[in-house]
Amino acid sequence: MDRAAMNELGIASLVLMENAGRGATAAICDVFAGRLGRVVLVGGPGQNGGDAWVIARRLTLLGHQPLAVLVGDASRLRRDAKANWALLEKLGVDTVEVSPERAASIGEHLTDATLIVDGLFGTGLDRAITGGYADAIAAMDGAAAPLVALDLPSGLDADTGAIFGVAPHAALTVTFAGHKRGLHQYPGVEHAGEVRVADIGIPGGSPPAASLWAGDDLSTLIAPRAGDAHKGTNGHLLVIGGAPGKTGAAVLAGRAAFRAGAGLVTIGARADARAALEEKVIELMTTALPEQADQAAVEDLCKGKRAVVLGPGMGLDELGAAWARAVAQHAPVPTVIDADGLTHIAEDGLAALKGAAAPRILTPHPGEAARLLGQSTAEVQANRYAAADALAEKSGQVVILKGARSIIAGAGELRVCAEGTPALGVAGTGDVLSGVVGALGMTLVPIDAAIAGALLHALAGVEASVGDRGLIASEVADAVPVVLARHRGH
Repeated sequence: MDRAAMNELGIASLVLMENAGRGATAAICDVFAGRLGRVVLVGGPGQNGGDAWVIARRLTLLGHQPLAVLVGDASRLRRDAKANWALLEKLGVDTVEVSPERAASIGEHLTDATLIVDGLFGTGLDRAITGGYADAIAAMDGAAAPLVALDLPSGLDADTGAIFGVAPHAALTVTFAGHKRGLHQYPGVEHAGEVRVADIGIPGGSPPAASLWAGDDLSTLIAPRAGDAHKGTNGHLLVIGGAPGKTGAAVLAGRAAFRAGAGLVTIGARADARAALEEKVIELMTTALPEQADQAAVEDLCKGKRAVVLGPGMGLDELGAAWARAVAQHAPVPTVIDADGLTHIAEDGLAALKGAAAPRILTPHPGEAARLLGQSTAEVQANRYAAADALAEKSGQVVILKGARSIIAGAGELRVCAEGTPALGVAGTGDVLSGVVGALGMTLVPIDAAIAGALLHALAGVEASVGDRGLIASEVADAVPVVLARHRGH
């Protein structure tokens, strides 16, 4: 985008750097108005350092006394960074040069800092930080003053959120032109702090492949109900699952579907579990799964249903496998595939879903995603964007890769859920998510149902939790209507 702005539109790179520094200065003054007494700006020899020198100049013009610390040799600065460093000297701004070999010594300049600005490395980094630069980052991270990162905390992978050896923990990251993917996946989230985007004057091009979605976006996805809505118009959802010992999973999915707006919910129960289910359900209905799992049986079960949730507590035996495969292929309505359903799909391969009778939404956690892709869980977590994209491409369907900052993938598009809480890391919350998405899938296109469901689920977790633990899944389901009322469209 930088190159296009400069080469195709003729916007001078010096202007882009000035805009970046100006935007960052505005954010710094807004968030840290009471900590501007001695701002220490630490920059490297590249253009990210140049952004820091612009901020130092602007703070000086506002009447403050910043200190600019260059980790490198000023005689080797190039282009815009060189021009802005030279301006500091002309304005009498305090400056210090520290060789990378002695970078650990910058700690002495941070002792009296009221605020630290990290301008060492930006988006171009692609290898582990070692030696003096690692020492400089450690010194910034260990200082008492809060830290502001420019574009990215130095050492953060802009694409994945991984850490190149070391990275500071910022209280604020001012990122330029647009959000970077790495700021919104862990561990990057923990290092980024609050994230603000500074407009630097680059005209928008085509929509990016990835986008960030928060609670306020729910109003664009979920419309209010008509005054004469009834259970028939609100849709009938079928949940297929609940093997012996796992009936609670199907009940949770059904309960969550009601909370998300389903008019009717029926659990398609195995004969060996139906009696146990009948003791647990009140509002939910049950029906027996036929002995033969084939296309005709699936289509008959789906009559009058607007969507299906497949897999919560389905069971890993032959009967569970037969029904999972038959429903995944032949259900003539949108179907959410979760839990045990995904395990059976993994055995057949994702490509089999390209021939499914209707849209599918897959909801794997990282371990399930690893099985579906033939990878390790660590490989999935190392690049969650790539994993979500691969799942969607191989299956031809929409995918919710669950976890902190869940990623929704489909048709070349990635959407990130910016909401959530660690308290959601408890058994049963995945079943709640599948029920919510199933209910929404009766009225929304699959990718909208997926992101709306992920947001509702995450915000319900926040609503129901007290702190970062102690939540139970049914509480998440019961908080969904509160979130819906707060965020639905008008």
